Amino acid sequence: MPTISAGALKRMLSLPSNIVVRKPRIGEDTHGGTVVTVPVRPYANDMDRCAKCGRHGRPYDWLGTRRWRHLDLGCARLLLEYAPPRVACREHGVTVAMVPWARRKSAYTRDFEQQVAWLSVHAPRSAVSALMRIDWKSVGPVCKRVADDLRAEQGGGLFDGLRSIGVDETSYRKGHRYMTVVVDHDRGRVVWMHEGHGEGVFRLFFETLTEAQRASIRVVTGDGARWIDSCVGEFCPQAERILDGFHIVSWATDALDKVRTMVWREARRTGEARK
Repeated sequence: MPTISAGALKRMLSLPSNIVVRKPRIGEDTHGGTVVTVPVRPYANDMDRCAKCGRHGRPYDWLGTRRWRHLDLGCARLLLEYAPPRVACREHGVTVAMVPWARRKSAYTRDFEQQVAWLSVHAPRSAVSALMRIDWKSVGPVCKRVADDLRAEQGGGLFDGLRSIGVDETSYRKGHRYMTVVVDHDRGRVVWMHEGHGEGVFRLFFETLTEAQRASIRVVTGDGARWIDSCVGEFCPQAERILDGFHIVSWATDALDKVRTMVWREARRTGEARK
């Protein structure tokens, strides 16, 4: 019977290069679906690293076997299996050792979480849950872990260097549930969001910034809400307040529709309307 090498299996599953892969097992879950379990372990040099700081720690004890959900292999669920040790870190005490394929306190691999987070940007949570075959309550924590990693990669100065920002409120749930979102136009990313809308919520954003961070803001875009004007005038008097293009076009279109309706009614009243 033909077999596949460990190196080829790692490349096929896009697993980190610093892990050892053993012979996979094929079984069934409680619903009769196919499950492929792949025993893995980190390289010896990476087995005793603290999951919080990444430094080597003194081996403390071993935990039971754990499994991490990886990207599906066709129609089969794929699980990585390993019994991680606990290490005694000088800074963080006794903690579970880091594994190269997953984030701390996660039951999913990094690749799996990356796909869930990407899908969550383009589809509702119920659709992501059904497609990835996970509980819908797990989607939010997965997205938070991915977002935390992205923020760490971008550095701690998320609000540093803000020059041109935009603010708007968006409905995220039935029943008029709104969220206020602030974006950085220069870098094309969301920098702040909070449940609710109005002056009280927007003030929370400016109160989060330092004086230097507020002083760097030169442009604030948004709709014609007066609460935006009042907050900008109070916290960033040096900033120029600009109406964003989306709302300008929307208002112009609405005004044009009203004029068109008024002219049509007048034409019908005077008998000048033509088919």
